[in-house]
Amino acid sequence: MSKRIVVLSSEIANKIAAGEVVERPASIVKELVENSIDAGATDIRVELEKGGCQSINVIDNGSGIEHEDVALVFERHATSKIYNFEDIYNVVSFGFRGEAMPSIASIAQVELLTRRKDDLSGTKATLEAGAIKEIAPAGCPAGTQISVTKIFANVPARRKFLKTEATEQGLCLDAITRLALAHPEIRFKVLVNGREVFAAPEVEDVSKRIAMVMGDDFSAHCISVDAQKDNLRLTGFISRPEYTKSNSKSVYLFVNKRFVRDNSVTHAVLSAYRQIIEPRRYPAAVLFLDLPPEDVDVNVHPAKMEVRFKDSHSVYDLVSKTIAQNLAGAQTSKSSFVYRLAPKEKASVPGYERSAEKFPAKSFGLFSRGNLQKAISDDLLTRSSVAETVSSFNSGNVGVKETITFSNLKYLGQFANTYLVFAGDDGLILLDQHAAHERIILEKLKKTIGPNIISQSLLLPEIVNLTPGQITLFSDYIDFLREIGLEIEIFGRDAIVVKALPAILSQVQAREIISDIADQLSEQNQVPSLQEKKEKILASLACHAAIKANSVLSLEEVAALCRELEATPFNLTCPHGRPITIKFSLSEIERMFKRK
Repeated sequence: MSKRIVVLSSEIANKIAAGEVVERPASIVKELVENSIDAGATDIRVELEKGGCQSINVIDNGSGIEHEDVALVFERHATSKIYNFEDIYNVVSFGFRGEAMPSIASIAQVELLTRRKDDLSGTKATLEAGAIKEIAPAGCPAGTQISVTKIFANVPARRKFLKTEATEQGLCLDAITRLALAHPEIRFKVLVNGREVFAAPEVEDVSKRIAMVMGDDFSAHCISVDAQKDNLRLTGFISRPEYTKSNSKSVYLFVNKRFVRDNSVTHAVLSAYRQIIEPRRYPAAVLFLDLPPEDVDVNVHPAKMEVRFKDSHSVYDLVSKTIAQNLAGAQTSKSSFVYRLAPKEKASVPGYERSAEKFPAKSFGLFSRGNLQKAISDDLLTRSSVAETVSSFNSGNVGVKETITFSNLKYLGQFANTYLVFAGDDGLILLDQHAAHERIILEKLKKTIGPNIISQSLLLPEIVNLTPGQITLFSDYIDFLREIGLEIEIFGRDAIVVKALPAILSQVQAREIISDIADQLSEQNQVPSLQEKKEKILASLACHAAIKANSVLSLEEVAALCRELEATPFNLTCPHGRPITIKFSLSEIERMFKRK
């Protein structure tokens, strides 16, 4: 028998809408701060308890709400942004769906205090589980203050999906910093458990705000972009080719000052860098697209994180060509176009000064800088067998059933300064030198984790600037990083001080290591467990320390690499899962030449 169709109660409807709008505390922060910006606030203060999982308090000096309209704030589809259907295509504010406030109120306890500047008294409203408990006059400063507590108290299943306190706090800070990037004219301040963790004073130039939020590293390695095509304008800053990240999360895209995620535009950015940065590395960018509101649909996604362009081809073309042209022009200029913080504005460590010189530690591991430049003799390539050298140092197999062995192979040489070529009785083998060295270093790091790890202290501790959200994520991993020889301390709101590196990484820049670890920790969805995050960190460290592609190796270095690889477990793939060797059997080669 078919079931009857019924209209859902407002309580159930609000909870369903909350599932689309309020995924976690960061969603609440984003919606409330956007409302403050729409209200014309020039000073926004956000207070978090337990990373936003216990309470969220947003205070602004905006226009406030009339006493008669307070009850309507928590009604679904109640809005001051549109009055007829045509207004949908001309919305220039952040929110207008009319679901955020009722959705938040349906899964938490909400207290609202608001007063318009010309009113003698304000209004207080209290709600719990979506029901209004009280609306009464109250004394309060001009503006609006919204306090959200007991988050997900009546939806315990959703609360179970929340991450750690540090993770949720980091996501809240990410939401705020994105809004801070787009609105330099607004002063932002964030307190966590009563301690200030982020502050951005109002500035006139967006480049100053970018320097404050993105840090000096990005500021020193960026290029300004400014282009226009018809009614579409692109401005912002992109990183130089030498400044790269391990994922694309440092590409910030704003459409009419609204932060969005758009695969097409992101692809346009990456395509411009395709031929000038290393594979599996990504640029950083802060880009602002401005176009008439009728040319973009911002109502595609409940959380307003996606948009649809009327002419997506023109947007893609402008972004890709503008970035490519600016990158080409940057090859002859090394100056920075973005505002740099004055010395008094920078974070500093008492007793130390910044230095571009790294501690001149000696080479550690298989390769040294001098040997990397040695030419390989053609006579040695054709007549010497690596197996002879490997056998004299062979420490025995480690007991893995399927491992690489070089005992019956003859080394023929390097191809493209990246792949080592070996000949055997039944075919040819190509070995990726970078992938092989990555696996060797990873297994060494795993073995040396603990109190006996060898660290290399830096002559001058190095300061690395990160976003407040990234700083928060590091708090859970300081002990683990110390176990692998990376000694760091959190310094202030936006900096990490690096005091020592693992000896195997002594030649790698501390900034690159910390930046990549921050990117790994930010990948919440892709790497859910603590153990997997640790594995990703170790893999990232191994990648930095490994010999790179396009590096010439001497015969001795090849022999050392093979010797180490034979004694390494799991030596069939690199830490990222790519194969270390590829074999072409004699029968396959004969088939290619039509001999079979």
